[in-house]
Amino acid sequence: MALELERACYDKMERESMEYFYAAEEEIQRQRERIRQLENVLTENGIPVPEES
Repeated sequence: MALELERACYDKMERESMEYFYAAEEEIQRQRERIRQLENVLTENGIPVPEES
């Protein structure tokens, strides 16, 4: 019984962590797209894109 409860808890923690992971990954993708769009605007206007540091 204790092992089943522990397993259920671990399963729930895994689901919650994966939900967080996918939400964070989605936000990162949105930010990358925004950066790409901003770099395009800079380039189109003859403004050099700063190098990554």
